[in-house]
Amino acid sequence: MKNRTLHNAFPIVAAAIGNRFGVKVSVGGDQAYTDGKSIQLPAYEGDDPDYQDVAWGLLAHEAAHIRYSDFTLRFGHSVLRRRLCNAIEDVRIEHELAKDFPGTRLTIRTVIEKMIAKGDFVASKIDDHPANILYSYVLKSLRASVLGQSALRPLVEETEIALKATFPNGAVTRLKGLLSEVPEGLYSESDCLHLTDRILTMIEQEFEQQQQRNQAQPSADDEAMHPEPDETDQDADSEDSDDSNGKDSEDDTESDERLPNDTDDVSSSESGGNDASNPENPDEEPTTSSDSAPSNPQDEDVENTEIPDPMGVLQTLLSAEDGDIEQDLFESLKSALSLATEDVSELLMPSGHEPRMDEQAGAFLLRKVQSESGKIRAALQGLVQSQTLNRPQHACRGRRMDGKRLHRLPLGEIRVFQRQQAKAAPNTAIHLLLDKSESMGYQVTDSQGQPMGSRMPIALEATLALALAFEGIPGVNPGVTAFPGRQDDSVFRLLDHGQRVNARASAFSLTATGSTPMTEAIWFGAASLLRCREPRKVLMVMTDGQPNDTLSTLELLQRCRDSGIETVGVGLGLDVSHLFPIAITINDLSGLRAQLFELSKAVLLVA
Repeated sequence: MKNRTLHNAFPIVAAAIGNRFGVKVSVGGDQAYTDGKSIQLPAYEGDDPDYQDVAWGLLAHEAAHIRYSDFTLRFGHSVLRRRLCNAIEDVRIEHELAKDFPGTRLTIRTVIEKMIAKGDFVASKIDDHPANILYSYVLKSLRASVLGQSALRPLVEETEIALKATFPNGAVTRLKGLLSEVPEGLYSESDCLHLTDRILTMIEQEFEQQQQRNQAQPSADDEAMHPEPDETDQDADSEDSDDSNGKDSEDDTESDERLPNDTDDVSSSESGGNDASNPENPDEEPTTSSDSAPSNPQDEDVENTEIPDPMGVLQTLLSAEDGDIEQDLFESLKSALSLATEDVSELLMPSGHEPRMDEQAGAFLLRKVQSESGKIRAALQGLVQSQTLNRPQHACRGRRMDGKRLHRLPLGEIRVFQRQQAKAAPNTAIHLLLDKSESMGYQVTDSQGQPMGSRMPIALEATLALALAFEGIPGVNPGVTAFPGRQDDSVFRLLDHGQRVNARASAFSLTATGSTPMTEAIWFGAASLLRCREPRKVLMVMTDGQPNDTLSTLELLQRCRDSGIETVGVGLGLDVSHLFPIAITINDLSGLRAQLFELSKAVLLVA
């Protein structure tokens, strides 16, 4: 793998981001998706910054859905209703997420800018489906104005041209008013759906009013073109019509009440007939010229858009299908993150599952190890304290004299005063990985040939006792994970860093099953350690077998060490020194606790 440390490794960072957002993130396979409870990202192993930027943007957006959206909400059969509500809800949840995690604004904005630069996020055109124009305007204008994604503003202006050419002018004005309620007026996805319904109702009303105006317009035009017989000489010769200025004057007087509308119609007609300004499509000149004017590209005083068949456009709008509307932004990101089979990493970050909790067995196990754990803790704590206590150093001056060095004064030795020098506490995070593969359940004997049962319960007792001892030592932060979990791509979280051992004792009642996916377990343990604040990090692996994939285990262990994580191996009847630079082999399980104590002492006091 190109990145030789774990600090920027894709699975580690993904898990860390998910943990920070409070959502579960899994890395594996070749697809990105979410099920409403967790987020799945592909098993990417490269270091392409564009790929990672898209992944972090998708992760932030989907985390916002999991935290704030209502996945039980139903939208009915209307595709447009669902898509409009989703566009508004996307803006609401990202705005909410940025309150707790301000950095997500930049994360998602970066994704938007990259998509625009690649041409994957474009403005709507006049000949687009009406539903797509409406959806596109709502999505882009809200993202630009509410989320500050300023790169979208040119697309918003271009889309607004199409909006004004397709929808009545009153609908455009009222739509902007309704969108101004986002996000302050919205507190849930139900609020977004209610706003969507108000938008759709308003648009229906505007189209119906446009239909009524269109029906009234022909009768008014006929009245103007065919005056009453007593005011106009119908038998007059066409050659004499040029001299009828007096009658024209009477007609103008009759139509004074319609003068403003007539003027607008004339202006529109004259504009449309100007071949020099728009030779290809003169009918669209009023909207285009108003929207693209440099002085005010979004002038609200433009004349009303004339919709020839408003009810037909409305029917087309309301009957839209998914194919008529552009793909959801983050659905397209999921597609962009998909990997070809040959690009999928074999180094998988496993899911951390909760084991079956047995309260009774946990309480029994805790009582069994408490006494011995107390002795281990006292011994370790005493050793640690002896290292952290102020040790005397000799100096030429001071307030306290060391009587044992006075005899050196005649020899010229003047460093006979004592000074105290502090030594740092351990300040160490230790993560124990316990192998629970099928072989851990095989029966074993002690050095005398007496049966001892299987390794699994003895290893669990020793691990619990050691975690309990670590917990009582200031500066030591223990964590415990068992592998595999339900499958090879999962682990069991017995003790997370920061949790109390007493509260998790019921998790230490496992049975031995499965193989030895050590690589996956190390991924999980390393990710847990990198989230800890302690500067010193130690990964201790207890196993009785060879890993499923030795090469990938060796590679990942080296990356751990390159990242500052110390790796320690404990082989149960097995030499693991070929995997770990610091390793012990325990052949007699009766001495497991004592040898673990000695190893832990060496680890804690090495600094």
